[in-house]
Order: sequence, then C-alpha cells, then structure tokens
Amino acid sequence: MQCLGHAIVLVLLCIKQTSASSGSYDATVCNQKTYTSRSGKLICEYPIRSPRHRTSTAHSTPDVPNAWNPDGQGFQCMSVRDSPPAFDATWKWPSAADTVHSYPHVKLTTPALPITLSNISAMHLTGKWSMGAGSTPAPRLSVDTKALADLDVTANVAFDMFADRNAEKSVKETMAETEIMIWLGRFGHAQPLGWNENRPRISLTLGNVEFTLYYGKNQRGTNVFSWVAAENALSFSAEVSPLLQYLWREGLVSAGSFVGVVAFGSEAFRSVGNVTFSATDFDMVLDTGAAPTLPPEELPKPKSDAASRPAPGTRGSWTWLVLNMSIIGSLGAVLL
Repeated sequence: MQCLGHAIVLVLLCIKQTSASSGSYDATVCNQKTYTSRSGKLICEYPIRSPRHRTSTAHSTPDVPNAWNPDGQGFQCMSVRDSPPAFDATWKWPSAADTVHSYPHVKLTTPALPITLSNISAMHLTGKWSMGAGSTPAPRLSVDTKALADLDVTANVAFDMFADRNAEKSVKETMAETEIMIWLGRFGHAQPLGWNENRPRISLTLGNVEFTLYYGKNQRGTNVFSWVAAENALSFSAEVSPLLQYLWREGLVSAGSFVGVVAFGSEAFRSVGNVTFSATDFDMVLDTGAAPTLPPEELPKPKSDAASRPAPGTRGSWTWLVLNMSIIGSLGAVLL
C-alpha cells in the first residue's frame, strides 16, 4: 500500500476590493488568482501530517475558478486555514433563487484519478460543515435555520463528481458528460434536477443517512444524478461506492466512465444578506480494484412513497489517500 501526504492549493478569483486576513486564518484572498504561501511559492503546498499516514512530497494540480454566474449586486469571499485544512466562504447573491451563482469548494485529488467506475472497489468520503447568517463562521457543526430562512437563503451542501467515457474530458467540469452529486444539506428552494418529475424514486441508506436519487439534464446537456439526503448531515463519513455502483450496474452511466473530479462544497443560489459556509475535516480514501458485488441489504431500494421528498433545512485493491485538496472559490469581496 502506498501512502501519500496531503497538500492544499488555493486558487481564488474575486470581483471587489481586498479584505485583510484576520484571526486564525492563514489568508483571506481577494483580487488575486492564486494564494502565495508563506514559503514564497506561487501555489502553496503545505504537507499536512495525519496519524493515518506519513507526509510525502505532493504534486499540486491548481484549477481555474468556476466564476461562471456572478450576480452584479452580490459577492463571495473565501478564507483558508492551511493546518488543519479548512475554509470559510461568505457570500451574498440577492437575485435569481433558481440559479447557482457559485460553488466554493475543496477539490479532492489522488494519483488514482481519473478512474473507471467499475474499478472503484470503495470510496470513503468525509466532510464536516456549518452554515449561518453573517460574515462570522457559525459554531462548529451547526446551522442557524431561522436566520437563514430570514435571509431567504437558497443553497445546498454537496460532494460533486464529474465523469466521462473519455478520461481527458472527465477532469474538466464543463466538458464531462456526467455529474454525480451527493447532497448533505439543502436550504430554501434548492432542488436537484428532476425534483418535480413524477417517476419512481430509489433510496439507499449509508450509515444513518437516507439518500434519494434524482436525475435531470442541465443547460449544457450534462446528465446530472443527485443523491439527496433526507435530513442535513453536518458530519458525514461513509463509504459511498454503493451510490456509484447503482448508476452503472443499472446502465444509467457507463461502467467504463472515468471519474476525474471529486469536490466538496456548497452551491450558493440566493441570499439577501451575508451567509457564511464553513467546511472542515474533508477527506477521501479511494480503493481501486474490481468493484465488489453488493449484498441485497446494501442495494438501493424503491421508495414506498414516490412523492416523498426531504424537507429543506432539516435535519482487493491498493488504497490511495487524498493527495491534493485544491480549495477553490468562485468570487469574492470585502466582508462588511
């Protein structure tokens, strides 16, 4: 088994004036495309020591920010902590509640990616988060549901993966033919594609979290499969390959599709005031090798009530550990 160290790469694009770093942040970056580390490198690489493995030299893979749908009256700003890795994203998008304006996220990468779905024997994803009103991070593992409702917040919290039968396209979010999301939280009017379609629903429980599958196509024609948690899961740690296996074993996605991108963050739709999303303890452990046949008790099952939906704002193989975590923000501004 080869054990590889962690590193953080921050790439952030902002649209308003700068904000100075404060508190225990290593940096709050605005009006810059990259985060310059204290060591002087253009792209920061901080080896993170973990009790599960040793630190080794990391290979950075910086990405371009997805600043694809800004609201002229809004903003987003990200602050990063290098050790332990964490970030806070404060945003405000006062218009178009049915439109995603940004997706501040951490990208989890490993030398095993891209990898075909049928060659994933296990994928363990971990993430903890909180969300609250204002520019100050909410207490750890908390959601201020009333305050978010007062701001008319529409947002989700999700792992986001991209896949394609072409390995080169699978690592490019705008070119991949398939998107697979695992929603851990949902607020306001946030709905997965296919939410309103009258079709039988499939559900699967991982640990104590029940997920329901939705499907639709986005404006680019990408096939989007969304596994949506019945309640907010503020602390999530589970082996999620059964969610992937269902898609390719049922022929919804090609077994030969390559997974090239895995990310964790929050899609920000709308808020009339500042909202802060915080993410910590994110991780991925990927086991490669022939996918095992799931026992019947682990297979997704049809929901007894096809119309039931979660309420918003409620509660063999080599092991490759996460190598790089590229924290990416869409837009930013001074926090007032």
